[in-house]
Amino acid sequence: MSKFLVLRYDNCGMNTRFSVRKPATLLSAMTLLVGLLMTIAIAWAIRNQPSTADLLIAIIAILFTITLIFFDPTLAFLVWLFFIPFAHFFHFDLHMPAGIPDLSYTRMIGSFLAVYLFAQITLGKRKFLTLTFFDLTIPLFVIPLLWSAFRGYYGWLWGVQTVFDSFLMPLLVYFIARQLILRPADFRALAKTLIAITAIIAVAGIVEQTTGFAPFRASTTSVIYSGNLRKVGSFLGNPAYVGLALAVVIPLAIMLIIEKQKLWDKLKYVAALLVLAGGIVATFNRSSLAGGAIGPLVFSLLNRRLLKIVLPVMLIVGLLVGLGWGMLQETSVAGRLSSESPIDYRLKALEYGLQIHETSPYIGVGWAWFGRLAAEKGFRDNGVNVLPSTHDSYLNFLVSGGYLLLGGYLIMAVGLAFTLAIIGWSRRKSRRFFPLFIQAAWASYFAYFIPIAAFDNTFSIYANIIFFAIMGGAISATLGGGSFTDGFPQPLKTGEL
Repeated sequence: MSKFLVLRYDNCGMNTRFSVRKPATLLSAMTLLVGLLMTIAIAWAIRNQPSTADLLIAIIAILFTITLIFFDPTLAFLVWLFFIPFAHFFHFDLHMPAGIPDLSYTRMIGSFLAVYLFAQITLGKRKFLTLTFFDLTIPLFVIPLLWSAFRGYYGWLWGVQTVFDSFLMPLLVYFIARQLILRPADFRALAKTLIAITAIIAVAGIVEQTTGFAPFRASTTSVIYSGNLRKVGSFLGNPAYVGLALAVVIPLAIMLIIEKQKLWDKLKYVAALLVLAGGIVATFNRSSLAGGAIGPLVFSLLNRRLLKIVLPVMLIVGLLVGLGWGMLQETSVAGRLSSESPIDYRLKALEYGLQIHETSPYIGVGWAWFGRLAAEKGFRDNGVNVLPSTHDSYLNFLVSGGYLLLGGYLIMAVGLAFTLAIIGWSRRKSRRFFPLFIQAAWASYFAYFIPIAAFDNTFSIYANIIFFAIMGGAISATLGGGSFTDGFPQPLKTGEL
């Protein structure tokens, strides 16, 4: 807000600028002093009271982001999205006593930002955007989801907390993005933020795979697939979750490559794209590899000029893999990528899941009951004393909430696709199927909904969040922050294809 005030006063003359400069200097000095005092306090606490230091860091991080919301909610939104993966490692979460849900950085800031925007809408300070078809389908998923959560395996409080983090928070992020990402410039800022953080995650994954060095590893599961092939868990805890987050962001890197006019700018995002692709390869996870390939392929089908680049690249990569497969046969890589045991497991999980589903076909057995009920029926994961998982998001919805929950989720996914199609088709231009932002959104759409059939997206929280941020941002930026009947914003001057 202060930036716009300065710009406004600059047009008024020299005296007005001078009157603003003195308070601004005083504010900067006070901020510097407060920052210095807080740094000293945290340094003392880290040395003498580590638990107090963690509490101070969490409070400062949360209060800083909340304060930023009042000055610039869009910037606060982007800062929050960037720091979510770091929150656990930087001690941004407030841990509460047993029986009380933790006040995590993700929950606190996301919830506060949503409430802040709702309050502005209620007070008439912000426009409530016209509902899309997707918006209308959300209750069809949320209502049976909450009903399933109230019957959760570990109790209603745990169930509600789990589905809030995994699904309701991402939907709140969609709402936040719809309200804040209103212009093409906003969507580009969102894209750059997500590319930056996922590139960091990708680099961490590559380093973990190649050296074993993993200071940001968030998983307590095994660190080795087989041989010298590591199970990457940097930041997000599982190769599938890492791969999904990278896969849904790859289309944004392609979008910025297309938009940029200068060669140097294009090369920067080409480098980012290669890093993201390298991070996906480093997971050696088949659902991740599928998502990483599906996004660019869908994008290229919607953009004929891009198809001339993507298709030959994919053919060359496929040819190289085929020619080199013989040399890979004796390595851990070939063993991992051709392993049949994960497929056998999922088929067995499907068999037991359908049996459990038959006991309560319409409303399901309750959230997270699959593991216990499947184990009672004799389903064990290679005899390991761990409750089995569905390893299939759609099967999890079917078992946990029956036809109502799975049907609601599929209707919501179709509603999102229909929204993208309507917005894109009504704003298509000559020789172009959809506007560029909608092309990128379609690519992310398929890069998300196809891979989650191979694992449970309950645990891919960050990937869920950034996916719905992309969807909300692409929709509002294309609509210009308005309704279906509003005119499309002025054509971009950046050579949009």
